[in-house]
Amino acid sequence: MRVDSRQRLQYRIQSGVFLVLFIALLAVVAWITERYPFTIDMSANERNSLSQESARLVAGIEHPLEVTLFVSPVNDSKPLLEALFERYRLLQPNIEFQSLNPDLHPDLLRTHDIRYDGEVLLEYRGRSEKLSQVDEAAVSSAIQRLLRQGERWLVFLDGHGERSPYREANHDYSLLATKLASKGYSIESLNLTQTSSIPQNTNVLVLASPRVALLPGEIELLRKHIDRGGNLLWLADPDQASEGLNLLAEHLTIEFLPGIIVDPNSQLMGLDRADFALVGEYPRHPVTQNLASLSLFPQAQAIEFYGEDSWQQQIFLRSDSRSWNETGELRGEIFNGDHDDENQGPLNIGLTLARSHENDDGEIYNQRIAIVGDADFLSNRYLGNGSNLDIGINLLNWLSHDDQLIAISPRPAPDTRLELSSEKQISIALFFLLLLPLGLVVSGLRIWLKRRKR
Repeated sequence: MRVDSRQRLQYRIQSGVFLVLFIALLAVVAWITERYPFTIDMSANERNSLSQESARLVAGIEHPLEVTLFVSPVNDSKPLLEALFERYRLLQPNIEFQSLNPDLHPDLLRTHDIRYDGEVLLEYRGRSEKLSQVDEAAVSSAIQRLLRQGERWLVFLDGHGERSPYREANHDYSLLATKLASKGYSIESLNLTQTSSIPQNTNVLVLASPRVALLPGEIELLRKHIDRGGNLLWLADPDQASEGLNLLAEHLTIEFLPGIIVDPNSQLMGLDRADFALVGEYPRHPVTQNLASLSLFPQAQAIEFYGEDSWQQQIFLRSDSRSWNETGELRGEIFNGDHDDENQGPLNIGLTLARSHENDDGEIYNQRIAIVGDADFLSNRYLGNGSNLDIGINLLNWLSHDDQLIAISPRPAPDTRLELSSEKQISIALFFLLLLPLGLVVSGLRIWLKRRKR
């Protein structure tokens, strides 16, 4: 077929138009990928992307968050640190990230007291946080603290044998207090015999199972705190000093059932005690909405609410249907129903009360109270079991009206280390150090003998 000059010109025009359109398409695709980045993380536990908890946290950033990474070019961690903050920036446009060489900015080092190569400065609405040990959990916790509006004061009642946020005994709360302090809470203790009122700036008052009866005047101070709209967390053990506290329970229209909750599921899980209640299914509540693992409650007691319209009541912890409140001795074989005051589960372990309240300035706000029939689950001994820590932090976030911060506790990836048993290590060593070299030697001798016979 003969091609004349006119057809040749058409082919050139078509090729030129195709080339221009192809380049334009590439430019559009490049612009879209830059404007709307999309990545897929196929690593175990999505190690190369932010956790869902961190993603929910940064979604609540409404103002610019400035992140400055002071890292030198020779620091081996520089690419990893920059990649980490780039993930935050991609999820939230309000995050502004820059990486600076500390050797070139001595004025900033003095201003912000930066002392280490790789230290990070986060600034949000006039407040700042510095991090020297940087990972996702540390960064998200720092952002969480910056997002808090003002100080959050947790006041623990003291002077009656309550669980202490400062002592390190198994039954105390020092581990919980450390976790809460890292998330921006201020922890204080209060002895009601040494004061005439509960401070007005108390965000949450914590009553943790007093062993000595409170005086009538102290009970009256607690009732006034509730009547003026104060938030309260009551952690109640079966062996707490009930004298006086019965009046407080009556004021809140709640009742503690006698005995200790017995859960047969605890023995199925390998626990050697019957007085441990396991909770694996949680009622719908902001405190438990993202929990997926079991929680453990040693020697818990059941709670009933008999109020009507004064409080909005919600259950957030409930025992299994096979459980019951054992009112007899926990020795030998234990049966349900051998005492008249025993009740078949499910039984309420934790409930919240809420109501609208008007303060002295005429402002309407939501008062919140939580009662849990166990104080051990947040103690140093049991805090690390299942979702106990998450429940404690979520509960205090809810009581502090920081609902958007509930369940922000990023976890490290599980596959960053290879764990091998002794048998597997020996098997691998025998294969690579003995069997494989021996096989290569035998194979080489066989090939050599065949070639020699030819």
